Amino acid sequence: MAKSTSQARSRVTVRNIADHAGVSIGAVSSVLNNRHVERRISQETVDKIRAASSKLGYLPNISARRLRSGTGQKHNIVLAFITSYEAPLSLASHLIKGLHDAVGEGGRGVAGMSFSLMVEMFSAGQLRRMPGLLTGDHFNAAIITNTTPEDDQFLNRSHLPFPVVLVNRAIPRYSCVVEDPEAGGRAATVLFQAKRRNLAVLHGSPLTQTTQGRVDSFMKAVAGQFGRPAQEIVASQLSEMAAYDAMIRYLDHGGRIDGLYTVTDSMALGAYHAIKEKGLSIPGDIAVVGVGDYDISAFFDPPLSVVGVERGEFGKEASRLLLRQLAQGGLPPLKVEIPVDPVLRASTARG
Repeated sequence: MAKSTSQARSRVTVRNIADHAGVSIGAVSSVLNNRHVERRISQETVDKIRAASSKLGYLPNISARRLRSGTGQKHNIVLAFITSYEAPLSLASHLIKGLHDAVGEGGRGVAGMSFSLMVEMFSAGQLRRMPGLLTGDHFNAAIITNTTPEDDQFLNRSHLPFPVVLVNRAIPRYSCVVEDPEAGGRAATVLFQAKRRNLAVLHGSPLTQTTQGRVDSFMKAVAGQFGRPAQEIVASQLSEMAAYDAMIRYLDHGGRIDGLYTVTDSMALGAYHAIKEKGLSIPGDIAVVGVGDYDISAFFDPPLSVVGVERGEFGKEASRLLLRQLAQGGLPPLKVEIPVDPVLRASTARG
């Protein structure tokens, strides 16, 4: 007979894991604290302990010093929303709201758990330097987003000792929520329908996993439509100023386009200023389509057309995946793909 949720999720201790794996408590403690290399614990033992930890649904006990021990007490789950300083704050707010709402709607799946929510930020490429990330000292569940390729490599080779869901990144061993990989192609279609033929994509450097996918699918769609690739306008970063500088350079060197796709709305804002500064109009001379990162896209001048995921959906789906892991434990990673939708506004009006 299946155990009830409250029985299945009673607190798992280091001793429980040691007994299940047939190893010493010291070995379990070393592995859970990512100190197995210096303690010279074999990879076979490390894998055995991690498998037992996952199967039993172990969570680092952040409140051990403050709460009494015992299997009947409430779990204190500290959920970390982890994002880079460079990310749009509007995206963070939607994800946090989704997490808050999902906890409130968790019902029986989260019975017996108390939740705290914290926001942790890192500089792009420096996720590995975040305190407590490898040990669970500061939080024991996380949603991670806006990582660079360097951060993704770190996640791929690391083992985080708590449930994790990634947003718009697909990395083996982690559950994730990602946008439709054809998002860039959908943006190209918007420009095709606006009767634009000389197209470009504006992106930053380095490309993240998500922005690379947007660029690739846009380039593929343009090549399929016209038999030639779109032009690339490369900025040094994803910021508004970097996009402005890149667009100014492109136009100053004689660049000529009638349609532009920007891989974030912040870059669209920078491009807007450059285009207007050069005496060109939107959409008369250049139609522009963005992604939907900003809630203020409808208030650009002119309002920006976007192709992307409704921001609340990311928060909702990522939170559901995380609560699923917390409630059941030991589950295989899942990938949820969310479709993108175009929202057409004046920036891509037909000529």
